[in-house]
Amino acid sequence: MDNDLDLSAVRAFRSVAREGSFSNAARALRVPKSTVSKRVRDLEDRLGVRLIERTTRQLRLTAEGEVLVARADRLLSEAEDIRRALSDSGSAPRGHLRIAVPQIIGQLMMGRLGATFRARHPDITLECVFLDRPPDMLEEGFDGVLRVGPLEDSGHGARRICEAVSVLVAPPGLPGLDMLHEPEDIARYPVVGHTPAHWGTWELVRGADGASRQVVPVPALSMGSALAVREAVIAGAGLTLLPYLLVAPDIKAGRLIRLLPDWEGNRKDIHFVYPSPQSATARLRAFIDVLVEEMRRPGSAWMPEPHERGTGKG
Repeated sequence: MDNDLDLSAVRAFRSVAREGSFSNAARALRVPKSTVSKRVRDLEDRLGVRLIERTTRQLRLTAEGEVLVARADRLLSEAEDIRRALSDSGSAPRGHLRIAVPQIIGQLMMGRLGATFRARHPDITLECVFLDRPPDMLEEGFDGVLRVGPLEDSGHGARRICEAVSVLVAPPGLPGLDMLHEPEDIARYPVVGHTPAHWGTWELVRGADGASRQVVPVPALSMGSALAVREAVIAGAGLTLLPYLLVAPDIKAGRLIRLLPDWEGNRKDIHFVYPSPQSATARLRAFIDVLVEEMRRPGSAWMPEPHERGTGKG
């Protein structure tokens, strides 16, 4: 048995065990199926044991495979920690960062933020991938992920960046807006929905006293992109609930008006999450510092300005 483990082979084996097939593992790792098969086969040859029993219908881990998969996460995580620690040995942060960001935030903010980061840290290259799903950071090679909403107790490292809120908006010319006084009145108007985010219930909270109301919208028009929802609303298709970040410029320009300004969607924390508390390299910490500075900056459009909020009179 050759005791030198190839970490890429261990990563391929772990992915096969998680995904249930070589094809699914190849898609998750973004490599050809033949590469995954070869890596697992080479790993078995190195260890001198069979890790996976293969049949035409399914895969099953052997007892030895179960032992390895139980330890693979820790093995790969520790190897990554060593790599990151060594890469931090220089006086100035350097190297490459691969970050996952939700589509909307990425499209609206990351161009400017990325330019700011590169101007301050020219020795760090930055790759931003826009995803609307939570990736497997180790499996997919991400140094960190920007996440909106509550965090799971996963053992990951995390830093709270800021808070985001959604607001009700409509075009100024939408008929009957003078009759909209309470959240329940929304049912009288055409709604533009963002699928799947608007399937279910909108929970609106009144800032003055924390009172909440639930509204079940029935979209007259549904779009698979929040940007498309915004365009449809500006064009007069109805009202909607969207992140303030997305509609702030339109409110300021008069293309949209804010409805029921005393009410807003539930506020959501935004965190930057990374694989483990020990995996925050100098370059990653530098990126997080820029995130915090830019996303908490006054006027950054995450939250309505005080003069844009209601008075609490409903």
